[in-house]
Amino acid sequence: MKAQRFFIILAAIAVFANIFNRGFAQAPTERIALYCKVWGFLKYHHPNAANGTIDWDSVFIAHINGAMAAKDNTQLSIQLDALLAAAGTDDNPQTDSLRGDIFTRNHDLQWLQASPLLNERNREKLQYIYVHRNHGSNRFVKYNNYTDYSGEKPYDDMVWPTESYRLLFLSRFWNAINYFDPYKFITAENWNSVLIRFIPMVRSVQDVMAYHKILLQLAVALHDGHAQLLGHDDIWGKYMLPAYITVLHDTVVITHSGNDSLCRLANMQQGDIIIAINGESIAKRIARFKPYTTSSSQVSLNRHLEYTLLCTNDTVQHVTIKRGQKTFTTKVSSMLVSQRNWQYINNYTANETGYKTIGDSIAYIYTMQIWDKNVDTILSLIRSKKAVIFDARSYTQNDAFYNIFGMFLPGPAAGNKNTFTMPGEPGYSGSAAINYNTFIMPDEPGYFKWQLSPKLGGVNPHPYTGTVIILADERCQSQGEYSIMALQTIPNSITIGSPTAGADGAVSYIPMGGKLGITHSGYGIYYPDKTPTQQCGVRIDITVNKTITDIINRKDPALDRALQYLKTKGIQ
Repeated sequence: MKAQRFFIILAAIAVFANIFNRGFAQAPTERIALYCKVWGFLKYHHPNAANGTIDWDSVFIAHINGAMAAKDNTQLSIQLDALLAAAGTDDNPQTDSLRGDIFTRNHDLQWLQASPLLNERNREKLQYIYVHRNHGSNRFVKYNNYTDYSGEKPYDDMVWPTESYRLLFLSRFWNAINYFDPYKFITAENWNSVLIRFIPMVRSVQDVMAYHKILLQLAVALHDGHAQLLGHDDIWGKYMLPAYITVLHDTVVITHSGNDSLCRLANMQQGDIIIAINGESIAKRIARFKPYTTSSSQVSLNRHLEYTLLCTNDTVQHVTIKRGQKTFTTKVSSMLVSQRNWQYINNYTANETGYKTIGDSIAYIYTMQIWDKNVDTILSLIRSKKAVIFDARSYTQNDAFYNIFGMFLPGPAAGNKNTFTMPGEPGYSGSAAINYNTFIMPDEPGYFKWQLSPKLGGVNPHPYTGTVIILADERCQSQGEYSIMALQTIPNSITIGSPTAGADGAVSYIPMGGKLGITHSGYGIYYPDKTPTQQCGVRIDITVNKTITDIINRKDPALDRALQYLKTKGIQ
């Protein structure tokens, strides 16, 4: 019994020691995180830092080593004192520019109030700076129809930054997102936790390739389909299997050949299901790629995996394929990633003219291909038909698209911008705005301004009265989703299909040194009733999901459902 108690006591001591040691191991990271937060706070709030009269990056570098070496809060406070001293005196008079319709959910300065690492003297100084914060222009960020970070120093030649500069770039990114990303409030992981998680990773990384993978994971932490690491090394290899795929859950189906001769030699064809590559199951391969694949939703993740999942450094691979009831392994020669065809990898719906006729009564329009040269023909075709199907499973690329709305909308609607009647709802009397945007306020970091988009259409006493159907799926992202939202302003329109990507808002670019940059959604997109689209996608009236069998057999269940819907109305 005594021996048993002895071992129980030893076990308890070991558990306590583990917790104790972990606490001490975290303390330096938490002190560095606070240093980064204070530096970023001053960067955007203190007039002398925000207006660019001080080289604020150099201030970070001058004191970060001291913050890393700090063994307690007192030593950390010395470095925070140095940051405050470098910023100089704040003699900005208090002003209040928070007026109008303001989005507040992203604003979070709780750390300033609650951090146990911040002494009262510095806390009071920072609170004073917040009250007397900069209300002029900001060198580091401005609104230019997107969130513009071009005022940041690029450090293009810094391919392999030192530890201090790696922390600078992490701090730059974290603070930019903390104050100016419109969707920070819906990231799956608390944004403060992201900083704590990445500081040790950035400090300990040993080579350029591993560093780039860490930055990829940093982009992934946003859960934003617009978040990409640009300018990085060829992380996944310069080769790929000579095929294009669709990913559905853990199933990968070949949809197009990337190189006909290589596919023939390997006995690989459209409709084949890839089971494994070099003995690694597709499920394991997806799990390995997933931490480095940005997405805003599951369908967005599947879509982005289609770009990278077949990439490799191997010129030859052994691929296990399922075709019907047969499973076999074949030797496949790779093709260069640089040779891939973006038409097949995007797989947007299109034809040669941008339109066609189905039966006698249905106009079928590919929104991606509405141009100045064919818009009049398209409008004439629609007028002659009882129904129109807009195939929006693409990325609309021309402003001529917006010229079609005059024939559908009865006219601009007046009224209070905060109370909307949506198309198809009782009381709808004219064209509705496409959406609400949330735009940054450079002089109010963390706050965003709601702004209603311009209304579409003009005065039209005889709008089109036929049936309008919109087709949507995961291929709709960003401008593609915005285009669907525009089409949904057409009264009584019906949207049929599956969830869209849920990544909307113009792309903004944060320089990360060495010609690297991480992008993110630069402003927020919401329906006129302020329902979000980010991570949700656009509204779908009739949901139709593709199956593996549909993909293999090149079926289009959304179109089939649209035609079935029209048939119930006597339109064929």
